[in-house]
Amino acid sequence: MGRPQSFDTPDALRRAAAVFARRGYEGASISHLVEATGLKRGSLYGAFGSKAELFRESFGAAVGAAESPDLVTDLLVVALRERAAYDPVVAATTERAIAWLASSSSAPISELVFTRLLAVARPATGGEEERTP
Repeated sequence: MGRPQSFDTPDALRRAAAVFARRGYEGASISHLVEATGLKRGSLYGAFGSKAELFRESFGAAVGAAESPDLVTDLLVVALRERAAYDPVVAATTERAIAWLASSSSAPISELVFTRLLAVARPATGGEEERTP
């Protein structure tokens, strides 16, 4: 039997979600995820099994927490571009994300997505770190 989990799963999922939102699924390497979560590579795989499962869980947690429309929108874009077409769990989470965004904003989903895409595309200013793929 393995050792008990000794990290804060919701925090690790939030940190992983931020990496996926910023870099995309393909652009988020295991090294990026290890650095962001503070977990060792083996612990990351032991807890989540794969990068795909970590994406599923972090996207689901972001939608379930309903805390940040920007984060959910960014993850929605990543999911639609890179995962939902062939991952039924991500496709279902995408539907939940769209429903939540629609209920939490008076703006159409297309406008929310477009606004976030523009925000991400603009170069960072004022001492912020540039977003890199």
